[in-house]
Amino acid sequence: MKTRKLFSFLLKENIPIKRQFLVNYSLLFIILLLIGAVTLIANTIYVESMYEDVDQEYLQELYEDVESEGLEKAFYKNELPKHAYLETLSRDYTVIKQYNSPNEAGYQYKVDDFLKEINHYDTDLFVPESGDDFLLLYLPLEMFFLDIFLFTVLFFMICLLVILRWYVKRTSKQIIQPVEELLKGVDYISQGNYETQIEFQANKELNELKENINQMATKIGEEIRLKEQSELLRKQLILDISHDIKTPLTNIQGYAETLYRFPDLSHKDRKQYSSIVMANSTKANRLIQDLFDLSQLDMNLNRISLENQNFTEAVREIFSSYIDELEAKGIHYEVDIPDQMMTVKLDIHLFERAIANILQNCMAYGGNSLVVSLCKEGDQAVLTIEDKGKGIPRTYLEKVFEPFVRVDESRSTHTGGTGIGLAIVQKVITQHNGAVQIDPNYTAGCRVVMSLPLVIES
Repeated sequence: MKTRKLFSFLLKENIPIKRQFLVNYSLLFIILLLIGAVTLIANTIYVESMYEDVDQEYLQELYEDVESEGLEKAFYKNELPKHAYLETLSRDYTVIKQYNSPNEAGYQYKVDDFLKEINHYDTDLFVPESGDDFLLLYLPLEMFFLDIFLFTVLFFMICLLVILRWYVKRTSKQIIQPVEELLKGVDYISQGNYETQIEFQANKELNELKENINQMATKIGEEIRLKEQSELLRKQLILDISHDIKTPLTNIQGYAETLYRFPDLSHKDRKQYSSIVMANSTKANRLIQDLFDLSQLDMNLNRISLENQNFTEAVREIFSSYIDELEAKGIHYEVDIPDQMMTVKLDIHLFERAIANILQNCMAYGGNSLVVSLCKEGDQAVLTIEDKGKGIPRTYLEKVFEPFVRVDESRSTHTGGTGIGLAIVQKVITQHNGAVQIDPNYTAGCRVVMSLPLVIES
């Protein structure tokens, strides 16, 4: 368990690749040392189990086995190596019997050669206390060493291959597999699947690269969606403009052609047709002017000039200019504007245009009641204009500030609205660093809430 925790610590994720390589090489060095130590232990066990020390006690047991069972059976009983051999010698160094020996029975050693032979490191001689023959055991130690060497190399290689397979599999999760996931994810993204999110946990740099690629794919996908949405809005805008301009132009063309072809029309008819032509001309001109103003605001072509203004007084003056029109239309109004001075940065001309658009909508669609209030909320000046009209359905609240969005197309036809007024309002308030919205909780009609940042006077 402790070893497993150690490996988990050494191979932990979310560390720099440079440090990870250092950890991996250190771990590999430790593993090699461990394999070497295990190989030495296995080698010792193998030698002790396969090759017993040749001492006089062992030779005596071997001699007894030879006496009782013969050379061949004693050879296999004691599991001697295949290149070893046994010989029984007489006192004059003559080979009496042998098994596996290169010397045939009857071969006689010379004294000097015999002494050299028994003094050699791989030859042992057993001289019994009684009896006339000796037992000579030859063990080929060079084969013994070769056997041990082969065992050691084979054991080391097997251990090394097993550990390296585990090590490679483990470390590949840190670099190779994440890189493969990156390549696979980039391939999907390159095919246009921008919603693809690459998921893996690896080293710090690879995690950062993964996050950057995911963010890039998300951003590209959002930009493409916005581009497609913008293209759809552009096409819809062209259709809306064409529709809204076509109607007054068609009326103008039709009535102008009537006036031209029928010069004998009565004075009353000519006056009526002329007024229709003028009304439609005014409607088309107002639509074109609103489009021009909206384009200027979108492209920031009209240089906005923000200056410190008394917001309380500015709202009071703008609203007072509409009192006569409100009274003429029989609209009851209430005004709640405090005497407290509120300073905001305003472009009076643009702000008046925004307020005018809202008030015109209220007078057209807001019934016979209008309430204007101004208050201070924190560091914001909040202006609220509400009516008791039909209101705006919730489904339109988020898009009512888009150009040509109308709750009812017929409203534009009857009242002469262009469908651009609220879009201009939002552009103007935004350029004043403020915000405008339709209160979704107000159900008695429509409530427009505008907020502008107050100037903090030191």
